[in-house]
Amino acid sequence: MVNATFEAGTPGLTKPASLPRWLVLLQGIVALALGILFLAYPLYSTILLPTLLAIIIGVEGLIIGAVQLARGLSGAGWGAGILGIVSIIFGLILIANPFIAALALVVVLAVLAIIGGVAAIIFALRMPG
Repeated sequence: MVNATFEAGTPGLTKPASLPRWLVLLQGIVALALGILFLAYPLYSTILLPTLLAIIIGVEGLIIGAVQLARGLSGAGWGAGILGIVSIIFGLILIANPFIAALALVVVLAVLAIIGGVAAIIFALRMPG
């Protein structure tokens, strides 16, 4: 999870950036400003950040759902069409209720962290030496 955060937030630190220098610089300035704002206003950022994330995921769900639905209608099969419809429904739910979706997102991430931790412990115990 941390590695994905660093790769998404700082492409120049974890791997050579294929983006123009000015874009990486702009990304760094925006990340620095947002970090300072989040530290200065922790109560607002606690509500705002997950809510924005839920809205972004909802919009992505609509886009992915539309693509899957188009694939299903163009001959990719019923499965793609059904997944597209389900994705559109969940995208609309996330956009309509971003605050509740943000709360649910915290629960989902916590459950995934617990599952990942248990899996890492099991794999570590199975490793030789």
